[in-house]
Amino acid sequence: MGKKSHPSAFQGNLSKKFYFEGWYNKIINESSKHIHAIIPTIALNKKEGTSHAFIQYLDGVKATAEYFNFPLEEFETLSKTEYDIRLGKNHFSMNGFHIELDQQEHKIIGDLEYINPITWPKKFLQPGVMGWFSYMPFMQCNHGIVSMNHEIRGTLNIDGQTVNFDKGKGYMEKDWGTSFPSAYIWTQSNHFKEEKLSFMFSLAKVPFAGMKFNGFLSALWHDDDFYKFATYTRAKVRSLEITPGNLQVVIEDKKYLLEFDVAKEGLGFGLFKAPEEGVMSGHVAESINSKIKLKLKEKKSGNVIIDDFGVNAGLEIRDAELLKPKK
Repeated sequence: MGKKSHPSAFQGNLSKKFYFEGWYNKIINESSKHIHAIIPTIALNKKEGTSHAFIQYLDGVKATAEYFNFPLEEFETLSKTEYDIRLGKNHFSMNGFHIELDQQEHKIIGDLEYINPITWPKKFLQPGVMGWFSYMPFMQCNHGIVSMNHEIRGTLNIDGQTVNFDKGKGYMEKDWGTSFPSAYIWTQSNHFKEEKLSFMFSLAKVPFAGMKFNGFLSALWHDDDFYKFATYTRAKVRSLEITPGNLQVVIEDKKYLLEFDVAKEGLGFGLFKAPEEGVMSGHVAESINSKIKLKLKEKKSGNVIIDDFGVNAGLEIRDAELLKPKK
């Protein structure tokens, strides 16, 4: 099973013709005045000769996205079993990162430590949040949760401003494959009233064996318990409503009903680059300061397990009309 048993670690190899792999580091300081995502990535396209590595930097308050380019030779993976990579002078791992970026009139330097990352529990046939789909070959895009929640310690100097992240919160996930899906929705927050609560949802148009289907997964960490809803667990997206101001979703399985409402109206979106066969030619609008209403209850008893409100939420939407259930 090899690498697939350790989804947070580098899954690819640099000889692939078309490939990408990126790690999404969301960092928010204690006051939530600084909301950022830092994404070290490699993108391989041997046909076009465009293979390279890069770091994308998103500022959720300013709604901006910056792209820092590196030669592929400066990418190095340091572990076969966990997230631990080096890109030039930048080092990212389960324990935090050291960053030195100085390109395009932007300069970001500093060190952040991740304290007590909450990793997804592993099982033999389910090494990550994708379950047994983790072992399916030729998936266009794979998804992994690296840490549902962790505390942050340290400082960054961002374009001359020193930002203290002590007692801040972080979240980590990753994607790898050949291309982002043609249509998808993704949202996430771990800034709820309940401190030990983190939520993620992803729905995508998945090409497989010459066909396309809507595949989804949703992960909840609550008070040290993990809840998973996914296509492969036979959970269902019962409703999906998209308006200019909101995304509303209802998910159901045999035991639970999960409802969430994401407010996106009036919020700024930064455009970040997305891979298409290893070329960073796609563009996706992402907000990392949306808001989420979240409710989880037991169907049989009606007992409400979670009823909370989250802020600093990530939200990406790409051609979501293609994902709506047929009536």
